[in-house]
Amino acid sequence: MKRILSFLLTLALVFSLCGCASLTSLTGGSPQKVSPTLPPARQTGDAPVGDEGMSYQFYQPLYLPSRDGQRLVARQVLLEGERGGSVARSVVLSLLSAREDEQTLNLGRDISLQLSGGATQVETAGDVCTVNLASSALGLDYEDYYRLGLAVAATLDGVDGIRYVNVLTADQAVGLDVAGNLPAGTLTAHPGEELSVLWDQMAMRRTPVGVDAATVSINATATLYFPLKDTGGFTPETRNLYFSGQTPQVMAQTLLRALSAGPMYVSGAAALPDLVSLSMREPDVSEMPDGGRLVTFFFPGDMAARLRRAGVGWDSFVGALTYTMTTFIPAVGAVRVYQGESMVMSLEDSIYGDPVFENGFLRRRHFASGLRDLADIYLARDGLLTLAQRAVPAARAFSPRMPLTLLMAGPLSGEELDAVLPTGLNDHDILGLSAEGDTLRVNLSARFAQRLSAGEVDEQLACYAMVDTLCEALGLTRVRFYFNGEVVESLGGSLWWGGEFLYNRALTEENRG
Repeated sequence: MKRILSFLLTLALVFSLCGCASLTSLTGGSPQKVSPTLPPARQTGDAPVGDEGMSYQFYQPLYLPSRDGQRLVARQVLLEGERGGSVARSVVLSLLSAREDEQTLNLGRDISLQLSGGATQVETAGDVCTVNLASSALGLDYEDYYRLGLAVAATLDGVDGIRYVNVLTADQAVGLDVAGNLPAGTLTAHPGEELSVLWDQMAMRRTPVGVDAATVSINATATLYFPLKDTGGFTPETRNLYFSGQTPQVMAQTLLRALSAGPMYVSGAAALPDLVSLSMREPDVSEMPDGGRLVTFFFPGDMAARLRRAGVGWDSFVGALTYTMTTFIPAVGAVRVYQGESMVMSLEDSIYGDPVFENGFLRRRHFASGLRDLADIYLARDGLLTLAQRAVPAARAFSPRMPLTLLMAGPLSGEELDAVLPTGLNDHDILGLSAEGDTLRVNLSARFAQRLSAGEVDEQLACYAMVDTLCEALGLTRVRFYFNGEVVESLGGSLWWGGEFLYNRALTEENRG
């Protein structure tokens, strides 16, 4: 989105050279002579109340198998989304329900494909999207299931920010061989490649009949989930890994080793201790009574204390472990963890509430609220705006209010950054948001206006921190402000608030060199 918006910088700089005007502040001050950053613009429409009017339409290519089944063909469809909302779910639903036409086949053949129930249908965090299908997808043969995954990956690759895709069924990864051991792994788009060739390449990785799967190595792309330091929760990073064998035990041990090595680019992840050397024994894999595999880990009795010293919460760790194993290893439906002789049966005072795990089975759905996305906001340093990242719940990462509430929260403890908005503001000071074309309307409280007028923060930095953060988060190019439902022309005396503010990164450290 930054690349799309950056061309506006020069235009915004030209606008900033406009003249002066006499204004009266909402806060009761006398007329002030101020230098506007934009030329006066006629306000249209009422100030928004609540967060309505954020819907928009967009064209999305859906990739479906060609009539001969040899390639994926793009079919353009018109969909509706919400500004600040994840469009991935609506895109997947449209793909699954697409019917064959003169050029393409549907994905399910004679099977009705649907998303699973619950909170983990379509999860997006970072550049990874995980799609969880209903159990009807198990009616597909291996080749058709793999082709389904490739179609989902190619389609979601067209959604802004998504690069990697995991496809699960009933909360489990699906094995692509009779033994259920060959992982599909994390998928990417393969534009133009023949589906039969891709399937042949996958099928050649299967363990030959009569050969021990533990001796057949593979390279595969896996999504690892790393617990975040201090903030809680976990976030994904995708990695290409070498597995010395294709058994669930070997895969679990390899994933454990990869988690211990830490992330390559995830910001804010904690440095984990060596989980392999700390394990009292190798992971154990067994069958669950209701179907699926159970992977059990054995850590020392002081494991939680060791993690706390590394800045990792125990609940975040077991959540990351559960997500990592169930996302990659075929048929794994749950994880069980021992601390010394004690099986983990519950979590207390955690970000997940106070869950109790029947039989010690830690399932993916138990930890859905711990999945975190990373949001960008602009704070200040030495009089300039600088980018800062925040871990936010993935389910709420696309909320149009989220960027403003993060700005209101200001710098984190120990962060050498300055706040851009006055302290004490909160979500109640956001009276409404709505989108009109490429413009976001923001209605803020009278208290917000008064605090800005008091000069507690730099008015220009406050304004453009909001404008740039909101534009980048919501994919818009300009912002129009209202205060308590009214157009206000002057607050602190240095900006013209009565017009529209273009996305403008001239005040950032990056552009000041």
